[in-house]
Amino acid sequence: MTSQDIEERLLGLCQAADRYCLPGHRRTAETCMADFGDIRDQTRKLYRDLTGSWPRHAGDGEAPPARRPQLPIPSALHRDRERRRNRAVRA
Repeated sequence: MTSQDIEERLLGLCQAADRYCLPGHRRTAETCMADFGDIRDQTRKLYRDLTGSWPRHAGDGEAPPARRPQLPIPSALHRDRERRRNRAVRA
């Protein structure tokens, strides 16, 4: 597979993703899911052609990536919550 073939396939995927729309009054959920399935299938086939193997699934036995610790809540939010509680108690 040449670099031009890869570029053409990636361009096709980008164009398909640009055309993908959410359901609305003219598009049903079924057509949206079909379009999404086409994009997914094309992406997986391109991955297979580039790497020689299919992409791994989420449940293939590997541990999930480590989660980042939660950010601390700013003190301004604590003060705001206290003000709201005090107002609710007074009312």
